Amino acid sequence: MKCQAEVDHIFLFVSGEARAREMMEAARLRVNYSRAHPGQGTRNLCACLDDVFIELLWLDGSEILPESERITLGQRGRGQGSPVGISWRGHSCFDCVQYAAPFLPKNMEIPVARMSLDPSLPFVFAAPKSKKLTDPGDVLADKRQLPHFTILHDCEIRCACPGRLEALIVPFNNISTVVGTDSIRFKLGNLTGEITHDFVWASDL
Repeated sequence: MKCQAEVDHIFLFVSGEARAREMMEAARLRVNYSRAHPGQGTRNLCACLDDVFIELLWLDGSEILPESERITLGQRGRGQGSPVGISWRGHSCFDCVQYAAPFLPKNMEIPVARMSLDPSLPFVFAAPKSKKLTDPGDVLADKRQLPHFTILHDCEIRCACPGRLEALIVPFNNISTVVGTDSIRFKLGNLTGEITHDFVWASDL
């Protein structure tokens, strides 16, 4: 039986906040929140659906600590690797290493798929928290992308050598890969299963 993983969020590294806001606006997505990651050297913009969120991430010029460099995030943000990241929720389907993310409490670590230490492959890791966006206590109720873009129908990762990604994406039912320049194609839908939005995000690194 194939091991399956539930997507929590998907990110793309870009050059900076101005570019990220342009991309969110062009995709007609509402920015639900933004946060910095001290010690990782990154900041983000996030757009939340009911089942996942999608994130644009960039290096903000702050310090990148050695543990974040070791896990390849620094070089990815500098355009020296795949700009794509996929986070799963819940049970791990991967052989993992532990990332002591500097912005998390000292007793928390993030499992990262060992294959992701190859910066040419997407960064695949566990979400620090396993709650769904619609779980009790949801602070974004009625503030996400409703009513048109409710769920992630599927996501297509474009890269130079898609065959190398199969072991990383096979646990995710709604992620596929094709040959192309580093980018992500998102198809978003509503609760009836209808695809209501289809767009591509390409990194400018």
